Amino acid sequence: MPDFIPTAQEQLKFLKNIQLILQSGSFSSTYKFALLISLSRLAIEKGEDSGKSLSLEYTEIAEKFIELYWKQAVPYTFNDQGQLILNQNNGKQAAIVKRIIEHRKNYSSLGVLRRDSLVWLALLNEVKIIVRKMPVTFLQNINGQDFEFLYQLDQCGNQLILLPQVMYCLRQFSEIIEELCQKRWIDYIRKNSSNAPILNQLPNLEQFMFEPNRNQLNAVANVLVDLQDCKCFYCNKPMRKGNYVVDHFIPWSMYPSDTGHNFVLADSSCNSKKSNLLASDEFLHKWQERNEEQDLLIVDRISVLGFLTDKERSYKVADWAYAQAIENNYSIWSIGK
Repeated sequence: MPDFIPTAQEQLKFLKNIQLILQSGSFSSTYKFALLISLSRLAIEKGEDSGKSLSLEYTEIAEKFIELYWKQAVPYTFNDQGQLILNQNNGKQAAIVKRIIEHRKNYSSLGVLRRDSLVWLALLNEVKIIVRKMPVTFLQNINGQDFEFLYQLDQCGNQLILLPQVMYCLRQFSEIIEELCQKRWIDYIRKNSSNAPILNQLPNLEQFMFEPNRNQLNAVANVLVDLQDCKCFYCNKPMRKGNYVVDHFIPWSMYPSDTGHNFVLADSSCNSKKSNLLASDEFLHKWQERNEEQDLLIVDRISVLGFLTDKERSYKVADWAYAQAIENNYSIWSIGK
């Protein structure tokens, strides 16, 4: 039956197939890495822990592409030649990146662009067309042979339909897939000869490409100070200015994507002790209550800083994360631990 959860052997084979694509597939741009990361994240946000298939809108995939490339479509460095932006293609700059570069000239953040609905929808449509034409078509092609274990192209019309059991495996192995794809993406950027003058003597490529922007998080902190009355989300003690940190409630190491409702403000001590752990159910309920009460303020004040603010999507990610913790016996943090 297609709804059956895949066996351990089937799950291992799936992971080996992901490795095969990354090791043996041909890469003329970074689109395939972005597609795998996007499918993995959407399986968490839109899916469930079952062996069923999952239908994804191409606009949903396009939105993930824009989120991934928006951060990278800024100058990595400056020199005598002016602003240097990482090349994501073997030849001229990747088309999606070119379009995002143009929009970054007019919009200070992705959140501001999203609010200009006509321009945002036009960009989504452009990216959607490129995604369908390029990475979706060629992701599962290895040495000229089709290797369709994620989806079957002839079954995908206006939606990309993940095959049965694929959604489950993407959710199970999301952290591994993210890590593998990011590593190969960085390797591709480093090996692209046109990036040589940009990368010279600048080692922090991973931080630039994928990690949260510190200036943006500082702006988020200013919002959360008001929402939390400058008290630590966890211990509820008053915090002095400069002695607090924006914490990802669902740890960045589990789900490396910034969403507005996932941010809380913690004092340095609690943040350090919680580290990359999930917080106990007590704080999960407190986080959900905060999001219900402050939803409109979070959407209004954090989305303009460039972050997606979708409460229900954040809850789906949390459901997945805590289910993973139970299944895999992850350590859970609470005050005093």
